[in-house]
Amino acid sequence: MDLKLREEVFPHLEGSVPSVEQVEAWFWERLASQTEARILYCSDIEGTAFPGMGEYGEHKWSLQRLADHERSLLRFVHYAIPGVNIPMLYFGMLFAMFCWHVEDNYMYSVSYLHVGAPKTWYGVSPKQAHEFDAVFNGRAFTQAVEIDPQLMLKKASMLPPAMLLQAGVRVCRATQQPGQFIVTLPQAYHAGFSHGFNAAEAVNFMLLDWLPYAYSAAAFYRSIGKQPVLDLEHILVLAAQDNHSPEVFRLLRQVVEAQLAARRRLRRTGLAERMMAEQDRAIALGRGPPCLRCGHICHFAFVQIGFDRCDILKGGNARLRPVTCLEHVDELPAPGPASATRRGGDERVLFTRYSDDDLLALADTECDGPLTATLPPPDTSLPALPPTLERALHEHKRQKVKLRG
Repeated sequence: MDLKLREEVFPHLEGSVPSVEQVEAWFWERLASQTEARILYCSDIEGTAFPGMGEYGEHKWSLQRLADHERSLLRFVHYAIPGVNIPMLYFGMLFAMFCWHVEDNYMYSVSYLHVGAPKTWYGVSPKQAHEFDAVFNGRAFTQAVEIDPQLMLKKASMLPPAMLLQAGVRVCRATQQPGQFIVTLPQAYHAGFSHGFNAAEAVNFMLLDWLPYAYSAAAFYRSIGKQPVLDLEHILVLAAQDNHSPEVFRLLRQVVEAQLAARRRLRRTGLAERMMAEQDRAIALGRGPPCLRCGHICHFAFVQIGFDRCDILKGGNARLRPVTCLEHVDELPAPGPASATRRGGDERVLFTRYSDDDLLALADTECDGPLTATLPPPDTSLPALPPTLERALHEHKRQKVKLRG
């Protein structure tokens, strides 16, 4: 199919391989603006083409080893997330594209091209991430974003570098050849396409300077009601228990301070409180439940209706009750659907995984060693959204709470 398409698009070459410049020009002039095209891209296939042993399998840049490297904070995620801490394979053909996106939780990513035709990559510096958002939301896809406020997160929209350059957003470009790695920085938008049949592999990793970007990503996700891939609170706890680095403790102190302030605020309202049972702490290998309003992963604490974690449905099946973070307690739905048997009362209850003293003791631990982060800190302000998009997001989150109620 790749060869047939190449012959259709470049008949004058009479079977010769088109140059990088010819493919790039045709892509942006003829294909990228189309709503429908006959292009196959076999993506997100869990697996690796790196051998398990030998020189390549044991190399530090083997993508099946990179996520668990001692310097990668992903090693503190104790469950498999395909494409994040487990590599995924990608098989492309001529013009197979990957649309503009940043990595989940603003992580680093690395892509290795095993074999085949090259890929063209485009990237935008993390320093101009908000400027990219403004072009995407305010100029390129204004109406589409109003209909789907999370359009950018679906990695399904392409816009030409020329539009970004006209808006003052600098775009870098690279041609990746077989045997080469491409590394993307936290919150760096990137996109690209293949020049023919090829096989690539990608995975994420997280260095210390990712931490402030992780915090920024968490705030952005909460503003649009998206559940993050990673449980940042859990990662910070496990890394601190491992005495990982001063950067970990610096962010942990910030997060713990906010958590304890929220607890104090709720306690002043007379809210009932309970420590999580051991079996509840073990659910999802310690990953917290998501807030039904903002999607935040509530590892430290959450609020629900009643003392029992589950409702018993007709037929005897159990269902975990919806929870909120400590900021959205008022969004909890009214008690009990008719199809469920509610136990443990109908009052709001604050569930905590760690006591205040335990959190303070962990956060105040002294960690030797200098700060080693090298990236400049991110712009922690949330991107400015058009008023129509603000209204669309508000309605989207309101409907989500209504459906879960």
